[in-house]
Amino acid sequence: EFSQIIAGPYACQNLAEMGAEVIKVEPPDGEPWRQFSQFYPGEAKYFQSLNKAKQSLAIALQETEAQEFIHKLVPTCDVVLVNYRPDVAEKLRIDYPTLSAIKKDLIYADNTALGRRGPSGHRPGYDIVVQAMSGMMAGEGKVGDGGEPKLMSSTAVADYGTGLALAWGVTAALFHRERTGEGQMIEATLLQTAM
Repeated sequence: EFSQIIAGPYACQNLAEMGAEVIKVEPPDGEPWRQFSQFYPGEAKYFQSLNKAKQSLAIALQETEAQEFIHKLVPTCDVVLVNYRPDVAEKLRIDYPTLSAIKKDLIYADNTALGRRGPSGHRPGYDIVVQAMSGMMAGEGKVGDGGEPKLMSSTAVADYGTGLALAWGVTAALFHRERTGEGQMIEATLLQTAM
């Protein structure tokens, strides 16, 4: 699991709770969600609630030696899940073309905020951004006098919904691989879920 914040971690938490062995890969200082509302240095309830039942690997993926280590680990994996900005996976050499060349039947789950194609395919984003773009905020009546979307107080529904879609996509891809021997890439976006 190469993911941070909510959608990817929630997907892998669901897989872990169904019995998968999940290795969460984080930078040596930990992912940013560890810093949000800490109760102890480097520990936060938000992080813990999305990362239970997982193993952890702290590694500096920007370093060539770390990338080579990951490439040696991939043949032992059934699934790789990536939840980074569109440009990050290729830079870290954990993109689908690189890893599927190492393991032909790999299931690769890729999540972005807005997708990889189209005029916004290069842009990062978060749940609140796609709630505004998709009209979810307006649908809840969260609109100001000037027509601008107002901040929502409800949960990150695009993130959690995408996490569920990713987990189900992975289980379907594993079933397909069992029947055919073929790996595949699964693509999910927060915006697609919100729409």
